[in-house]
Amino acid sequence: MTMKNGKKLMQPTSTKLTLKESVLSALAFFALYDSPLHLQRIRELLNQSATLEEVQHILSKLVEDNKIFQAGNLYSLKPWQASDYRDRQIEISKKWQKIDSYYKWLAVLPFVRLVSVINSLSLGTADADSDIDFFVVTKNRRLYFVRSVIIVLFRLLGVYKTRERIKDKFCFGFFVTQNNLNLESLQIKPADPYLDFWLASMRPVVGGQQYWELMQQNSWLRAKFPNFEPINRHATLKKTNIFLRTISLILEILLYIPAELAEPWLRRIHITHTFKLAENHAVTSTTVANATMLKLHAHDVRAQVANAHKDLLQSFR
Repeated sequence: MTMKNGKKLMQPTSTKLTLKESVLSALAFFALYDSPLHLQRIRELLNQSATLEEVQHILSKLVEDNKIFQAGNLYSLKPWQASDYRDRQIEISKKWQKIDSYYKWLAVLPFVRLVSVINSLSLGTADADSDIDFFVVTKNRRLYFVRSVIIVLFRLLGVYKTRERIKDKFCFGFFVTQNNLNLESLQIKPADPYLDFWLASMRPVVGGQQYWELMQQNSWLRAKFPNFEPINRHATLKKTNIFLRTISLILEILLYIPAELAEPWLRRIHITHTFKLAENHAVTSTTVANATMLKLHAHDVRAQVANAHKDLLQSFR
């Protein structure tokens, strides 16, 4: 690995970074999680347009100037152990295999329009003890009915995350309805790198068309990452299984009236329970629970991440 030598880099005076500063910004975020990046992923997460060749040139210059670390086709602001990186990739692969083994259950969920993997697994920072987090888009007026079905189903399957059982368990902590797809209002000020990289790293599993609509509704993300192409996140989507989708459609028809009647009642139960928990009244909480969004976020670390990201960049000044 090539070591950085502490030479100074100018901190940008505006939100428009130079290409070098933009490269360092992407590397800095993932360095917070000891995670190196490949060339193509770095390009995707730049805040300005650039070709792979231009990004490669900047990376080569930074390596040459001893400002970043390189090993093979991986780059980072911090050194990393090849064995640790390999072990992490193995654990990530195992978690995806687990998702694959339960795919049919995700695919038949009624009134669900999108299931995406989020947080540590989608960011590539998961380790052996991590859970598996999902973001779910539901049909309008079906959010809490869907959540109730998910809780019952995946508890019965033995993979639903609880306070005592976390490792490799499924965590469904973020739901929105189809009419509430724009997540820009969730950003913290003045900067929210976690939400930016989180959304650009989301990996859809079920519902490719709805994922595309989600990206369209969050066009502000493309303003931040002009090289980002949602199609590049489609590798985790399964091919449409007509049998499973037919089952889901039949369930929606059969459950239409029960769901319509139960949704207001379930909404009151879930929201009341959510805000009875002391953790959702803590100063660190940004939990949202209403008719079109359920975001369970009792310990929101985004402000700390933003400060750590800023401090890491400033260390290059």
